[in-house]
Amino acid sequence: MDLLNALPPHDPESRNGVPIWTPPDGPPQTDRIPSAVYEEMGEERITRFFHAFYTRLGGSSVAHMFPKSEKNLMRAADKSAAMFVFLFGGPHLYQQRYGRPMMRARHLPFVIDEPARQEWLRCFRETLDEAPEKYAMPAEHVEAVWTFVVDFSAWMVNAQPQSQPECEP
Repeated sequence: MDLLNALPPHDPESRNGVPIWTPPDGPPQTDRIPSAVYEEMGEERITRFFHAFYTRLGGSSVAHMFPKSEKNLMRAADKSAAMFVFLFGGPHLYQQRYGRPMMRARHLPFVIDEPARQEWLRCFRETLDEAPEKYAMPAEHVEAVWTFVVDFSAWMVNAQPQSQPECEP
C-alpha cells in the first residue's frame, strides 16, 4: 500500500522545495510504554496532558506547523491523545476514530528538521515534568515515556539534518 496516496493530498509547495529525507536507521525499535501509565492516567487525564502540551506548542517556535485557532489546536491535541491512549496501554482509540496511524506519512507535508524536533521535545518535556502531579502519570514511568518520544520523534524528522546536538533521553 502506498502510504502517501492513503492521505489527503497536500501541496508540495508547502515544503518550499525542501526534499523529503528519511532517517537512515529506519523506524525506532523501542520498548513499549508500560500499561500502568494508562491504568493510572486514563483517557481523560491523557487528553488533558495533550491539551497542555499543544498549548505549549501553540506558543513555541514551531507553532506555524500547528492549527492557528484554539479549537483546531485542541482538536489536533485530541488526535494525539487518542494515539497515546493506545501507546500508554489503553484501547486503540486513534485507529477506531481515524484509521491507521501512519505517523511519518501524516507528517510529510511539514518540513520537520532537527531544530523543530528539539523544540517539540522541549515542549513535551516541560509537560511531562508536570505529569505526575497534574495528570497522575506514574513517576516511575516518566523516563520510559521520555525515551519513547525521543526515539520516535527522530523518525518524524523529514528534512536533511544539519549538525545539531542530540537530545539526551
